[in-house]
Amino acid sequence: MASKIFTTDLKVGMFVADLDRPWVDTPFLLQGFLIENDEQILALRTHCEYVIVDRARSTGDQFEAPPAASPGTGRKPGAPMTGSGAAAGSGSAGGDPDAVTEVKAATPVAKDRPARAHADGSPMRTARFPASVPYRSRRAEAPGTGADDRGFLGRLFGRLKGDKRGDDDRASVPPMEPPRETPQEFAARAELLPPGVEVQTYVDQVSVEDEVPRAQAAVEHASSLLDKLVSDIRLGQSFEIERVEEIVGDMVESVVRNPDAAMWIARLRQEDIATYGHGLQVSVYLTAFGRHLGFPKAQLAQLAQIGLLLDIGKIKLPRYLMEKQGRYTAEEYEEAKRHVEHGIEILHNTRNIDPEVMEGIEQHHERMNGSGYPRGFVGDEIGIYGRMSGIVDTFAALTNHRPYAAASSSYEALRSISGWAGDFFHEPLVQQFVSSIGVFPVGSLIELSTGEVAIVVAHNKVRRLKPRVLVVTGPDKTRSPHPAMLDLLYENKAGGDEPVYIKRGLPAGAYDLDLRDFYLS
Repeated sequence: MASKIFTTDLKVGMFVADLDRPWVDTPFLLQGFLIENDEQILALRTHCEYVIVDRARSTGDQFEAPPAASPGTGRKPGAPMTGSGAAAGSGSAGGDPDAVTEVKAATPVAKDRPARAHADGSPMRTARFPASVPYRSRRAEAPGTGADDRGFLGRLFGRLKGDKRGDDDRASVPPMEPPRETPQEFAARAELLPPGVEVQTYVDQVSVEDEVPRAQAAVEHASSLLDKLVSDIRLGQSFEIERVEEIVGDMVESVVRNPDAAMWIARLRQEDIATYGHGLQVSVYLTAFGRHLGFPKAQLAQLAQIGLLLDIGKIKLPRYLMEKQGRYTAEEYEEAKRHVEHGIEILHNTRNIDPEVMEGIEQHHERMNGSGYPRGFVGDEIGIYGRMSGIVDTFAALTNHRPYAAASSSYEALRSISGWAGDFFHEPLVQQFVSSIGVFPVGSLIELSTGEVAIVVAHNKVRRLKPRVLVVTGPDKTRSPHPAMLDLLYENKAGGDEPVYIKRGLPAGAYDLDLRDFYLS
């Protein structure tokens, strides 16, 4: 039940499925979201004349059940057409004849650039992005330089308010209900995958609590393997990629069943993450990202391997670089950048490794505007694995303590990455990454409107700002002797009248809270 609604007529409870212009031309990070307050309506009025509202995903008085399918057809009356008969993808307004058509920008091509090749000269073999997903470069202001540089998420959370909704909301989105996906959302994901890759749609098979023990076993096995790989390489020994594939397979299966559990375990481990443990987090997030996009399991396994091995070349860096506290000098930075080449050299001596895995590792520091390394690729010269790895690697780095910078909250990290989209990262993929892990990812510390601190445990797939959380302190920030689960979608704190909402994100370790003290049992 998609309908065109002028922004002057928007109401709280409407689900915005599409805009009258491409999402990438607006500050809205979330492609498809529920209007929860008047601030969101004001933001939409500022940037759009009209939007497409999906009544079947709206709540309260704005909800309308979809009509029954017409006899003899596979399409519901009024549903947008798909395929060659309709404009598909983000930026087309659900097939509406009055929709603004997206004008595709041409992909910049570097002049006189040699054919893409690995560091040793061997040709690359990864499929490129389809021409319909162009590189877009826009000059993004650095955080803190503009009058209001926070973007949509900043405006949304700067003064986020809870809204009062009754049983209609609860009835329309029951627990464990598979998320409803519009044809536009499906097309947006399909457009990002390489040609010939069939989009998969995954549904959580178990709860996060049930999956945590298996996720922990898979992540711990991967961690042990990574430690052994580092030891073997230091001794000049080779390793068998088949062993990596075996361990990675368990992690992929866990992420397929419920990605929140593996991300929870990865965040639990962040307090003792070392140089190579960083890759373990990247591996989990990359796999969850690929699941969201719809990659088949074989490609999810490749993504997991990329994350696990992307920093393996740091083994060959001088020890003083790895142990230095503070920023590198220009000369030290140039030396540190060579870890990518060192990693490719190590992997070239490994039999049966996938070329796609090699390419993803080699390209995880390439950037859309050509400012990355080691090859300085521009736009679609970077394969999809390289684009995805760059986003996830940066997110994991920002949210963990570094010798020269404190850890950022997940929200601040996502805001920074969204600000760098276009210049450094592929904008549509940044938007999909935010959707895949949530604005406040699993394991994030947050402060509630009550003053209490909580940990995000599981996401609601429709109401992105209403996750299930574990409340771990009182309003005065003293640790609670009995942490309690709270579902922000359905419950008010202690039976009060006011709904509880997320006030702000907190960096890891805030108020001396260690996630490992609150392991899900």
